[in-house]
Amino acid sequence: MKDLLRIADLTEHDLAYLLDRAEHLKRHPGAAGDPLEEQTVLLYFAKPSTRTRVSTETAVVRLGGVPLTVGPAELQLGRGETIADTARVIGSYAAAVVIRTFDHDDVARFARSAEVPVINALTDAHHPLQALADLLTLREHFGDPRGRKLAYVGPATNVTHSLMEATALAGISLAVATPDAFRPDLEAEATARKISTGGDLLITQDPYEAVRDADAVYTDVWLSMGDPQEEKAARTAALTPYRVTADLMAAAAPGAIFLHCLPAHRGEEVAAEVIDGPASAVFPQAANRLPTAQAVLEALLGRTLAGAR
Repeated sequence: MKDLLRIADLTEHDLAYLLDRAEHLKRHPGAAGDPLEEQTVLLYFAKPSTRTRVSTETAVVRLGGVPLTVGPAELQLGRGETIADTARVIGSYAAAVVIRTFDHDDVARFARSAEVPVINALTDAHHPLQALADLLTLREHFGDPRGRKLAYVGPATNVTHSLMEATALAGISLAVATPDAFRPDLEAEATARKISTGGDLLITQDPYEAVRDADAVYTDVWLSMGDPQEEKAARTAALTPYRVTADLMAAAAPGAIFLHCLPAHRGEEVAAEVIDGPASAVFPQAANRLPTAQAVLEALLGRTLAGAR
């Protein structure tokens, strides 16, 4: 396996390996050695980033490499150079490429032309690095999360799609509560059901049905990067019943934790008393972006993952 573009690229064994390795690297950051010694990794960000950029740059340094972070104005893509040409050239300089952009197909086209590993750092369709950190967080709280239940409440996003695939591979049940207008992508749903290793997938309009018996409750912002600002009022009106409040958390299983990929907007998708309360695991979740990114880079560079295709 050369690239990680979505969680469904992994086998069940690959997923378990990455989580095991991330746990180890979290305790022993230098355990991977220096596989990137005297090499660079190009990080291309066409969208803003806090957690993904800083965690991935740090992961590159921990592996002995030098991260080179660039935006659209710093490459010739904006002046008409093709994705294929750019990928072939950059692949001759860098040991790996990390890409955050809009169209998922652009990352796939880049990966097909580059000879080095390509990692999806977020597209409009998928956010695999986030989902790996989410699973590591569930592991830390519950041990083996197989058989547990996660509830996602709010509009389906790239995070939702990656969670659907990650929980399916990990044997975790997932309930997604969202209005019909914000349902998950049908292809992502079909893929999650196809690769399931035992967990159930429920999509409902009822947030209380979704969180019933859930061990963790997850949400995301109501207006994602790239969504028109003019939609905010309509989205707020449609999604207010899906705000994660103390009352909604009380409907989950005893000891349930709250998760959020951040950034968060208190008073919109989540009440301040929830995200800042004792059930919140959002900052350990964010911290887990680093060891999981390090594990992915190490595994792809070493060609240790089998891959599902």
